[in-house]
Amino acid sequence: MKHILIAAGFTLMAQSAIAQGLPSERYMPLDVAIEAASAALAQCKADGHPVSVEVMNHHARVLVTFHDPFTTIHSAYSAHAKAYTVLSYSRASGETTSAQIAARITKEPASVARIQGIPGLILAPGAVLIKSNGQTVGAIGVGGSTGSTQDEKCALAGIAKIQSKLDAK
Repeated sequence: MKHILIAAGFTLMAQSAIAQGLPSERYMPLDVAIEAASAALAQCKADGHPVSVEVMNHHARVLVTFHDPFTTIHSAYSAHAKAYTVLSYSRASGETTSAQIAARITKEPASVARIQGIPGLILAPGAVLIKSNGQTVGAIGVGGSTGSTQDEKCALAGIAKIQSKLDAK
C-alpha cells in the first residue's frame, strides 16, 4: 500500500509539471543585436571616436562584433570584457552598467584582487545590460574611445535604438 501511495504521489507531481508546460524566457534576436551594435558604432563615429562594439546574449555568447576601421588594437578585447563583466556581476548586485560595477568594486582592494584573478573581466565603464520587460537578454560593450564615459554613451545609444523592441510584450 505504501508503494502505491508513493507512486500516486509521483504521478500527480508529473502531471502537474506537464500541465505547466515548458518555461519561457525572453531573448535577443540577432537582427536586434545587429541594430543595437550599429547604432552604438554610429554614435561613437559621429562623436569622432573609432571603437569596437560587441553584443552578447544573456548567456554571454557573442551575437555580433563591429569594429571601426580606425579603432585601436585593444578595443575589441575591451568591448568584449566590459560586456562580459556586466553580465557576470550584475545578477547578484542589480547594477546595470560596468561603470556602476567598477565604482563599487574599486573601493575594496580584496574585490579588485578577486576580479583580476578571473580571466576576461575588466573594471571599466562602457557596457550596459540589455533588459526586456525587466529580464536580462544581453549586454552591449563598447571599447576604444578616448574616455570610458564616451564608450558608455555609445552603448546607451545602441540600447535606445532598440528600446521599443525590448519593451514589446
